[in-house]
Amino acid sequence: MWILQDKPVFMEEPDKKDVAQEDAEKLGFSETDNKEVSSENSGHKRSSSWGRTYSFTSAMSRGCVTEEDNTNVKAGAQAMLQVFLTNAANVFLLEPCAEVPMLLKEQVDACKAVLIIFRRMIMELTMNKKTWEQMLQILLRITEAVMQKPKDKQIKDLFAQSLAGLLFRTLIVAWIRANLYVYISRELWDDFLGVLSSLTEWEELISEWANIMDSLTAVLARTVYGVEMTNLPLDKLSEQKEKKQRGKGCVIDSQKGTTVGRSFSLSWRSHPDVTEPMRFRSATTSGAPGVEKARNIVRQKATEVEECQQSENAPVAESGHLMVGQQQVLRSSSTSDITEPLCSDSSQGQKVENAQNLSSSELRAIQENKGHVKREHEGITILVRRSSSPAELDLKDDLQQTQGKCRERQKNDSTSSDTALGYNNEAELSMSPWQTCEEDPELNTPTDVVVDSDARHWLQLSPTDASNLTDSSECLADDCSIIAGGNLTGWHPDSAAVLWRRVLGILGDVNNIQSPKIHAKVFGHLYELWYKLAKIRDNLAISLDNQSSPSPPVLIPPLRMFASWLFKATTLPNEYKEGKLQAYRLICAMMTRRQDVLPNSDFLVHFYLVMHLGLTSEDQDILNTIIRHCPPRFFSLGLPGFSMLVGDFIMAAARVLSTDMLAAPRAEALTILGSLVCFPNTYQEIPLLPSVPEVNEVITGTEDVKHYLINILLKNATEEPNECARCIAICSLGVWICEELAQCTSHPQVKEAINVIGVTLKFPNKIVAQVACDILQLLVSYWEKLQMFETSLPRKMAEILVATIAFLLPSAEYSSVETDKKFIVSLLLCLLDWCMALPVNTLLHPVSTVVLEEQHPSRAPLLDYIYRVLHCCVCGSSTYTQQSHYTLTLADLSSTDYDPFLPLANVKSSEAVQYHSSAELGNLLTVEEEKRRRSVELIPLTARMVMAHLVNHLGHYPLSGGPAVLHSLVSENHDNAHVEGTELSSEVFRSPNLQLFVFNDSTLISYLQTPAEGPGGALSDVRVIVRDISGKYSWDGKVLYGPLEGRLAPNGRNPLFLISGHHHHTFGPQKDHSQIEEGDDVLDKLLENIGHTSPECLLPSQLNLNEPSPPPYGMNREQEKEIIEVILRQSAQEDEYVQRCNSDSSMKVTSQGQPSPVEPRGPFYFCRLLLDDLGMNSWDRRKNFHLLKKNSKLLRELKNLDSRQCRETHKIAVFYIAEGQEDKCSILSNERGSQAYEDFVAGLGWEVDLSTHCGFMGGLQRNGSTGQTAPYYATSTVEVIFHVSTRMPSDSDDSLTKKLRHLGNDEVHIVWSEHSRDYRRGIIPTAFGDVSIIIYPMKNHMFFIAITKKPEVPFFGPLFDGAIVSGKLLPSLICATCINASRAVKCLIPLYQSFYEERALYLEAIIQNHRELLPQWNGLKYIKVSLQYLSKGPWPPS
Repeated sequence: MWILQDKPVFMEEPDKKDVAQEDAEKLGFSETDNKEVSSENSGHKRSSSWGRTYSFTSAMSRGCVTEEDNTNVKAGAQAMLQVFLTNAANVFLLEPCAEVPMLLKEQVDACKAVLIIFRRMIMELTMNKKTWEQMLQILLRITEAVMQKPKDKQIKDLFAQSLAGLLFRTLIVAWIRANLYVYISRELWDDFLGVLSSLTEWEELISEWANIMDSLTAVLARTVYGVEMTNLPLDKLSEQKEKKQRGKGCVIDSQKGTTVGRSFSLSWRSHPDVTEPMRFRSATTSGAPGVEKARNIVRQKATEVEECQQSENAPVAESGHLMVGQQQVLRSSSTSDITEPLCSDSSQGQKVENAQNLSSSELRAIQENKGHVKREHEGITILVRRSSSPAELDLKDDLQQTQGKCRERQKNDSTSSDTALGYNNEAELSMSPWQTCEEDPELNTPTDVVVDSDARHWLQLSPTDASNLTDSSECLADDCSIIAGGNLTGWHPDSAAVLWRRVLGILGDVNNIQSPKIHAKVFGHLYELWYKLAKIRDNLAISLDNQSSPSPPVLIPPLRMFASWLFKATTLPNEYKEGKLQAYRLICAMMTRRQDVLPNSDFLVHFYLVMHLGLTSEDQDILNTIIRHCPPRFFSLGLPGFSMLVGDFIMAAARVLSTDMLAAPRAEALTILGSLVCFPNTYQEIPLLPSVPEVNEVITGTEDVKHYLINILLKNATEEPNECARCIAICSLGVWICEELAQCTSHPQVKEAINVIGVTLKFPNKIVAQVACDILQLLVSYWEKLQMFETSLPRKMAEILVATIAFLLPSAEYSSVETDKKFIVSLLLCLLDWCMALPVNTLLHPVSTVVLEEQHPSRAPLLDYIYRVLHCCVCGSSTYTQQSHYTLTLADLSSTDYDPFLPLANVKSSEAVQYHSSAELGNLLTVEEEKRRRSVELIPLTARMVMAHLVNHLGHYPLSGGPAVLHSLVSENHDNAHVEGTELSSEVFRSPNLQLFVFNDSTLISYLQTPAEGPGGALSDVRVIVRDISGKYSWDGKVLYGPLEGRLAPNGRNPLFLISGHHHHTFGPQKDHSQIEEGDDVLDKLLENIGHTSPECLLPSQLNLNEPSPPPYGMNREQEKEIIEVILRQSAQEDEYVQRCNSDSSMKVTSQGQPSPVEPRGPFYFCRLLLDDLGMNSWDRRKNFHLLKKNSKLLRELKNLDSRQCRETHKIAVFYIAEGQEDKCSILSNERGSQAYEDFVAGLGWEVDLSTHCGFMGGLQRNGSTGQTAPYYATSTVEVIFHVSTRMPSDSDDSLTKKLRHLGNDEVHIVWSEHSRDYRRGIIPTAFGDVSIIIYPMKNHMFFIAITKKPEVPFFGPLFDGAIVSGKLLPSLICATCINASRAVKCLIPLYQSFYEERALYLEAIIQNHRELLPQWNGLKYIKVSLQYLSKGPWPPS
């Protein structure tokens, strides 16, 4: 290797006196060489005399000197390199002997050895312009001569196949390397394009081109956008990346400055002494402190090779399977004639040139490069997205030349999987492989590239901008790359941009490739390349410290660059089908991203045409590709005129769903349909473009788009075989029902949709059935709208639930599958919500069915059937089977509007089989046993809770205290005269006016006697505190005795509940005494009346009784006088006797006085009376009514029971992200949001004052440290508190930390994002947040919903990923989805218990541990002891 080692004499530069002669010779060489190149441009045949140019002959002619002089000839390094190149090429031009394998192998090995020498020269030697040109010309001629395939395609050219990969790789690398150090003319570039575009039938060329494009993209990312593909910001921020880095280890600090750069070949390195003179800054986000800071961090850390593993001695490997982004369209003369849509009009005509030094020929070479830069738009449009490849096109060297051959082969083997320009297994020779270079530390410093202000999103270097390529303080005005007419060598933003684009188009028009297989492979590589470009875009302006958001990037990659190639590919014949599918896939990916720069109208015209032709194509594969890769996000972008494609998408989705292909994207099709259910009401007249005949066979109905859409959803909600797709169809129907009810359209198909959802409740697949149950639960909040739609519809919902529970109960009771029992529980809770929402008169309305009316003229009310089915759930489904129509049946629901037996097709379950390690098996068995034990009682327990809830709350919720108050807050210490503490303490148990009981082994009852309030009232009050499975309740009662003064009801109304006999003792009608005139003889009138009414009372004289009798006959006056005297004397004696008796006390009679009231002596007296009146003290009740032992343990357990929630509780985090916010500090610091956001938060719930709120707090504080208010939502069964980031203070670091703690610990996150980029979960660092529901406002006042969840979280509704809803529906649907998401997350917790299961366990523990069992007594002892227990106080005598 004399070329690479110490130079021999003949390579030394000639003496100064020979300079003129040497120059003349070089000139002659160049002219001769150029002539031969032009004459032998194509069609060369292999010949041993080829390449004998003037350079060669001139050098040989100098041998006509003396032998002594010949030994000291100094020809110069460049001349000798030119001679060597020319002669070394001859080995390729010999006709290979394919018949003798040994000879063929020897020739192949010789050619590979020459290529390796060429590659070492390319990478490690300094060559002038003429030497570079001769190198490129020779490589072109070699490639053209060797790679021309034989006319007979049946004959394999083994020689060409053996050299193809290495030769193509060497040629392209040489071209790239040459352009970094010398200016290559346009003619040579055209020649290069012509050769490679004519050899596209070689798969090796496509592979090498793709690998080099991957590596060039990495260089482009670093030099233009300041992004290291091996150390992407998003990868650094991810938890998986951090774990991987900790596992693999990092490069030591001393290597950090040198290992940042990678060549585009793992095995290429330039000489370590060669430095590139320019320090540059990235042109991505100049002036953005966050990005500059992030970039400095990147430079200080070692890059990590993610996807290749290498041996200990091997150079750092470069990934061979970069995920490449696809979006760039090169304008070659042979590509599509579609106008370039990627740049705005202001960006046309951009040129890479130097304003001061670029000659006209150089301008043409750069601007008019055939096949690379389109003539209409010559600007350099570059984009990159993050990639895992470590390739970065800095070509340098740290190869130790003393390495042995064996070690070199090992290195070669270790890098054989590299896809960039690296060494290959084919060259297992004694030559050392090219290795990855290490970048000079000086190149890590940034360089600024100033771009056109009119198109800041594109890399543009116009003549006026060339002088500003770098900071004026750092470089001269003409400092730009050689390829742009400057003097700087090596990689710089302009050189990377031009070379990336030129090499991209070096294959010519890819749609002219004849082989369908090669064509498809190229488009596959384009897709990967676009993905890498999109990855670069995603990694721009990323905050690494998550403390501040960087400014938007000045330069962004052109993600629509490939559009013209893609559009043309869709018009190719069917034999290029695979390539067409790749093109459609890339078009969908390209146009479903958020558009940094909106496409112009010309681009949209072509795009809509291509999509229309694809959506109406008869090729099912094209339909499947578009539907699979064009998610509903496309509709959320709001591109001008996008509604033209809505009809096409609906019909295309219908055709996809009608096919029987296993690979059909059924879930994606239904997601698209479901996202469009709100569009017909928003866009009243959606155009339907001409469609294909098959659609009419799939979709029935009128010409209205809404009918098309709903008919498809109804059909697939009953027939779809895919489980996930069936769930999406049902959710879509639910969203549509809500939309129609909110808009009050009275659409007739609402009943059909409700019928489908109701019938799905009894579907065997419980995941699908649960989604239907969630939809019915969602409709509870729309019951008034349903009643307006049809009066009987809300009542019908409850009837459907009752009949479905009765239908499923027998099988669920005996099922060993836990999901069967849990689904019955879901139905019971849904029924409870409907009962609590409907008015009581609706529940008391008789159930009207045809069968019941025939057999039972007196129909039972709906509430009666509800309690019956609940009783069956508690006691067993077989309890009342002998009674016909004891419960509602599905047949009873049959009517003209509802078919309970609508046929449903089966689905294929997608439940994955879980595998557990032996270490987990023991714990799993224990958990499963406990689950089985609990599931046995789950249905009866839930039914008991529902009945208790209805008894206590039906018809009077919410109470006057508001919906936050559901259960009593009173305890035994309140209003207790014997207790001074404000909390439940042991002092309570010592009070004599309290006793605690257990009733029916399920309920705790406390009786407390409290003093009466106010004067004149009852002597005492009785307070009863009940604790059962559904909650805690308290009642105050008065025992009424004595007169009713002061006890009458107000307004003079008779208290019907008070019974007293005194006021009923009335006599007949009495005459008013005020009507009798003064002077009338009442006795006279009475006697007259008696004589008149009772004549038998008259005397024989027949005189009236009021008439005086006539005087007696035969008595004189004396006799009469004596009689009078006797009478008077007798009267005086009687008066004297009376007076004497009155003065004698012994003669008086004792008067009968009123007894005085007796005060009750016992402090528990009235409680005993109440217990006796309630029958609790009776003989037959005694076995179900027990005392509780009072001790400190009971006190603790009572306090714990009272602290348990009596409703289902959820806490949901709500974030607001404004435009440009990329870090947690900015997001958490928002104190308010947009008006649309505030309206949405107001729709989630009502604001509550946290300082006085008595409901579920979700961890928020009353002292104001977590805000003054919070949105709160509650029903009688559910409480939801929303942790809203804009409601919490953010005035200090401590406040932000506390805010993040509350928000981050929630399992469900609502993210309202007005940022132009998609939300990244890692922005809010938390291990929780199992479900994120991201809301993106759209331009048409609709909202796009993206749902991300951990893989283990099951499906939930009603919203789904990709849904689009109107503003009216948004709050209610989001709230319902959050509740269902929280339930789905909680169900993953082993042995998770609902609130009533938890209360039941606490009650069971208290009863078992503290119940005082009384012995079996006879009747006399029972009465005696009961009196002792209850009259003397709560503690029984010892």
